[in-house]
Amino acid sequence: MKVTQTLLLNWIYMLCFFGGFINTVSVVKYSYTISHFTGNTSKIAINIASGNFMEVFKLIFIMVSFMIGAAISGYLVEGREFNLKRRYGYSFVALGIGLLFLYTFAGNTWLFFYYLPFMMGVQNGLFISYKGVVIRTTHISGSVTDAGVYLGHCLRGKLEDRWKGFFCFYMIVAFLVGGFCGIELYFLMKSKVFILVGFGYIMIACVYFFLRHRCNVLCMSSEGYPFK
Repeated sequence: MKVTQTLLLNWIYMLCFFGGFINTVSVVKYSYTISHFTGNTSKIAINIASGNFMEVFKLIFIMVSFMIGAAISGYLVEGREFNLKRRYGYSFVALGIGLLFLYTFAGNTWLFFYYLPFMMGVQNGLFISYKGVVIRTTHISGSVTDAGVYLGHCLRGKLEDRWKGFFCFYMIVAFLVGGFCGIELYFLMKSKVFILVGFGYIMIACVYFFLRHRCNVLCMSSEGYPFK
């Protein structure tokens, strides 16, 4: 059961890795962030004030694409707490295949670009929390805040929250490492880096299917369901 728990946490870190990966490549290639929108919202206000409405529409479409992806997750998955009994794997297979398809037939179009925030919206909306910890696998603002809060809890002697602080810290590190790998591979491969991302999401789905299989095995054993 402990091995399965570790694999699950590493799977979540993989999602953070690819969140950082895709966002960094998007910033370098398109000059837009597509996984979080605090800066984009500020840019909308700035461009409205300067009368650059074409840029305003681009930024709004990015946000709408993300929101549509999150809405699809909300429709497909009931509940906000992570549950390994749900079929998240099929969502990541679809995202990976969709990315590979669009890269092949529409790789140099804005349709392909708007698919990237759509992916991030689907990913970020699939589950919201794990054992009471808020999870955002496409950006780290909340993780930085939570890591600080849990550190404060530990300083007050509430050591049972220590693992939550480390969990948030590792999500931040995974996002950072993903961003670093994204920029290095983009300089090496240019747009072909999206092929790696597509297969990466299919790999994430395969890891999830393996975890789900282990969960079913544990359910039939005396250990019971390990992720309550």
